[in-house]
Amino acid sequence: MGDQLDFYKLSYLWKGCDHLMGFKEFVDIRRTVLLTWMDIESRDYVLDRKAIGSLGENVGYSSGANDELAILRKTCVLSEESLWNPSLSSISLLLAENVEPGYCLLKYISGPVFSEDLYDAINDSGVYFSSYKVIRKFLDLTPTNARSEGPFIVVNGQRITGALPVLGWPRVAKKWTKRDRKRCWPGTETLDKVIRDGCHCVPVGAPKSVTKHLEWQLSFSVAECTLVHSMDHSFFKLYQILKILVHERLNKMEDCGKIVSSYMIKTLMFWMCENKLPNFICAGNLKESIGECLTQLEEWIRENFIPHYFIPERNLFERNFRPLEKAKVLERLSVLKSDILKELLRCPFFKAVETEVTAEPPQSVDSLNITSDDMKTRCDFFFFECIGNTFCNGIRWPEAIRILQNFENAFAYDSQSDLQLSTSKQMYFKVANAAGKIAYRVMKNSFSNKRKYELLHLSEKFLKIGCSADVTSGKLSLASLYFCLEKNEKCLNVTDAVLRDILPSTVYVRGFENMSYNSSRRNHYQELASSEHISLSQKMKRYCLTDIEIIQSTSLWPAVIDLEIETFPRETRLIKMPALVYLYLLRFLCFEIQGDEILKMEALSELSAIAYDDEHNDGSFLAYDVIGICHERVGNYSQAVEMFGKASKEAKILDWINENMNPGLLRIGIVLNKRFREMRQRNYL
Repeated sequence: MGDQLDFYKLSYLWKGCDHLMGFKEFVDIRRTVLLTWMDIESRDYVLDRKAIGSLGENVGYSSGANDELAILRKTCVLSEESLWNPSLSSISLLLAENVEPGYCLLKYISGPVFSEDLYDAINDSGVYFSSYKVIRKFLDLTPTNARSEGPFIVVNGQRITGALPVLGWPRVAKKWTKRDRKRCWPGTETLDKVIRDGCHCVPVGAPKSVTKHLEWQLSFSVAECTLVHSMDHSFFKLYQILKILVHERLNKMEDCGKIVSSYMIKTLMFWMCENKLPNFICAGNLKESIGECLTQLEEWIRENFIPHYFIPERNLFERNFRPLEKAKVLERLSVLKSDILKELLRCPFFKAVETEVTAEPPQSVDSLNITSDDMKTRCDFFFFECIGNTFCNGIRWPEAIRILQNFENAFAYDSQSDLQLSTSKQMYFKVANAAGKIAYRVMKNSFSNKRKYELLHLSEKFLKIGCSADVTSGKLSLASLYFCLEKNEKCLNVTDAVLRDILPSTVYVRGFENMSYNSSRRNHYQELASSEHISLSQKMKRYCLTDIEIIQSTSLWPAVIDLEIETFPRETRLIKMPALVYLYLLRFLCFEIQGDEILKMEALSELSAIAYDDEHNDGSFLAYDVIGICHERVGNYSQAVEMFGKASKEAKILDWINENMNPGLLRIGIVLNKRFREMRQRNYL
């Protein structure tokens, strides 16, 4: 009976992992979005950027910073001297001379020199590229808060290491390509890709070597991401469960935190996938599979030797551990093995399912099932959430131009899947939108009419092209640009175009990060779009209307909004405002400038209707305030106060707004003072 109960609990936990870590479809989307962005962003750049570690593997649980390789394009390390050929004569060439397993010296052969102070001579052996000096140089080029950590430069939560590509598979890892494997993992296709992509040299030497300052480590980080991506989803879930269990129930325990690293857990998973685990992981064998992995880890710790996956002669333990330290870790591993389910449920990560897993009688796992139609909708929503997390805010003008050209080349020449194409279109919109804003700021500060015209033309082009994949955001940015340039007729034409595209059945969303948690919106979207066999970007254009983002001191927004934003602290985040509210605000202001009272009141009437329609407004305090501002401008003080009262009510539920900067209360005070002042003036007269 006890075993049966455990099986029910493990079944619920196993299914719950999909909801906590991401379904297979979510993982595929996350990987595609990240890989597409990093590929396009780094094309034609001096560095080829690769996400590695938990970020590159798309592991939902991460215990540290995001890791990234910055690979120098105009440099090459020869794994063997015989690989030299004339086509390499224009780049900087280095020859790898193996020292300790997994480490090498890089001897300069020919080609451009980075900087003479980065090289050292060893007697008559030649000139070598110094890993220590390279790290110091990287630190000099980064912000003052940066620090080195092994081969990485750590800055602002990001760990970046410069890497040199190695031509040819290194001799020290040749056995990996042909060794006997008890399981058919990795498969032939994965093996070929790993060998084709090769490895890299990163600037860190063997800890106890006398030439440590010159040595470089062979890094297989890109290959490791390929291996993780090749795992069946059940193995990928097991890998994440192992990471969570070891980090939260071993490393966080007293005196146990310095032995088992994330890299060691990954290495353990690779060895187990290759030799010991069953062909399929499920709730029925989950406990046994975790137990086998922990037993193998236990054996390695006893032996003080964890073999590197590609170079088994290299020991991942780089120091000898104190007897008491090792004893505590082994004791803790024994506790983990004795009751795996209990230890898993003590992990904070699994807190969300603990109640259901431990319920008596057991919860039905069917409650976690997702229908195929619902999964399609969730995947669409998850895709837009991932796109929403793409960072373009700090992008500079030359970068934006280069990346936009890379996207256009990809559209023209690359063979892309539907998901990659939708990803590229959405990212193109975000970069184009950012470029348009940059162009506008440059134009406002330019004294040359020709320069102003060129930048205006470019910004319009970017915004128009960018909005082709989105029904509102790009077009509303363009409308804002026209408004700020006092081109009111063009602004109105753009808003007219937006209104023509919006369908009566459009789904309104407050923000991408909350889309998949809004069941009513998700169901509405599912009814409309799930049966349509069209691209994600087309679904977005036809069915989904997103909020406009407003940030303090952004010159694209009308002054009436800037007034409101000034009440917030300078470090405020992006504020999301319902797009239709913003659209009718622009129309209201344009008609006011033109002196068209009828159309101005029509726009205000539409705003008032939106205020009472949760589907359009969704209780945004900023939306209520904007509507109140418009009522105030035409003298409808009672309606203005009503809107500001609603705004203050909504604002009070936000923990980052206090009584000193509550926009609703502030606006009410302004309106009431104005109202009473006018009454006093009338009485006086």
